[in-house]
Amino acid sequence: MKIWIDFINTPQVSFFIPFIEDFKKNNHEIILTCRDSGNTVDLLKKNNLHFEIIGERAGKGLMQKLFFFPRRLNALYRYIHKNRPDIAASQSSFYQPIVARIFGIPCLYTNDNEHARGNLFGFLFANRVFLPKPLENKKFVKRWSLRKKLMFYPSVKEAIYLSQNPGSYNMQQGRKNRIYFRPEPWSAQYYKGPLNFFDDTLISLSKDYEVVILPRDKNQTSHYSQDKFGKIKVAASPLSLTEIASDCALFIGAGGSMTREMAVLNIPVVSIYQSELLSVDNYLISAGLMKVNPKITYDEIISFINSKPASGIELSVLKEGHQSFELIKEHIYNLKNE
Repeated sequence: MKIWIDFINTPQVSFFIPFIEDFKKNNHEIILTCRDSGNTVDLLKKNNLHFEIIGERAGKGLMQKLFFFPRRLNALYRYIHKNRPDIAASQSSFYQPIVARIFGIPCLYTNDNEHARGNLFGFLFANRVFLPKPLENKKFVKRWSLRKKLMFYPSVKEAIYLSQNPGSYNMQQGRKNRIYFRPEPWSAQYYKGPLNFFDDTLISLSKDYEVVILPRDKNQTSHYSQDKFGKIKVAASPLSLTEIASDCALFIGAGGSMTREMAVLNIPVVSIYQSELLSVDNYLISAGLMKVNPKITYDEIISFINSKPASGIELSVLKEGHQSFELIKEHIYNLKNE
């Protein structure tokens, strides 16, 4: 069977790695397409995956995105016309369900961001839609377009792929002397908050801690490479979770999958996200795995680091992630019968 996966942003690569490994183990042919966004291409290369870049980078502005959307659809159409797969699956690719429907290719779509406008295309055109259970009570899940195709999986998407990584259950606990920072999603359509609002606090923290920036793209790399951030290290390429967890005294994230990854692994996490929180974030907050404080001060950060007791992995979350992996995998394999 020929399986097509389309990536439009960095977190989707991590999500699909264990699925791809299972597909290959069962001798299925894999077609991977991607949009050149964030660290997507770098992460695909790091995992030694063969892929095709379809479409240039899209800008942040609405008009830029509207102009880019049909161009990439057309490019994907032409590529899939030549490389016809049997089934398709994606984690928040807004393009794939449309192209798959045109060619009559059964498609599975999943997303965990209820604020993403592009969900409309996945909801309308995919054959099967998976959402995390924290979204189960949202009004939009009652829409007519979802009534017969929607299913919910336990926990959050980050727990799905982390549950398939043996290292997640036994992270090396070394010297805790670094603060890792993941900036806000500058180019994301859904992000409405301010930019670079945490810069002064980072500079203050760098006087007492090793601060490492985990940039989302080249623009953020350039910003944090300015002279005023002289004591701060900027990661030149995506770091593995093991590398981060081994010496992380605190992870500060302005939203996104990496922040939730650290929370699932029970690494001390503070989210400073300044737009409306996702339901999956609230789920982790209620589970006591993540703290949210967009206005946290230098003194509050130091106090939080000193007061956070050492603790192991929260196995119940990973157990739910494993259940979700098996559930979604089963439905991908069964798409051929949809």
